Amino acid sequence: MLGVDPGLAATGFAVLGGPSLDRLRVLQQGTIRTAATLPIPHRIGTIYDYLSQVLGRFSCSGISLEDHFSRKSSPNAGLMLGPVVGIVALLADRAGLPLLTIPPRELKHRIAGSGGASKEAVQRSLSVWLGPSVRVASTHEGDALGLAFLGYSRLVLK
Repeated sequence: MLGVDPGLAATGFAVLGGPSLDRLRVLQQGTIRTAATLPIPHRIGTIYDYLSQVLGRFSCSGISLEDHFSRKSSPNAGLMLGPVVGIVALLADRAGLPLLTIPPRELKHRIAGSGGASKEAVQRSLSVWLGPSVRVASTHEGDALGLAFLGYSRLVLK
């Protein structure tokens, strides 16, 4: 299962696999960063190419994506997320994989027990779900791990 936390500057991703939730393990995780000085098409292409390579390396059963959202304090954030959400949807379609979208509040609620949980609380809770050896280098990776975990529980364990 591939989890993706979309962002133009930083896209978090995580691949989880295993025969059951209690034997689930992290196969790969990371953050794809793009420079604000580069043209947007190049940045989108970089994210697309990287995620395409990840899908080529692993036999994923689906993609779980943080749902597109808008912030009152930063209304243009949605405009910048749109292209990244679009390429993830395209990757899912081309690979014949189901695409599950999960709102941020639901992710926090399911992983940390509260829809208002901080990103740090989500990261701490992931060590309970995925084991204490899980290391999270960024909040983007943490969200992607949580998304992959929820996607696995919903799409693989149906």
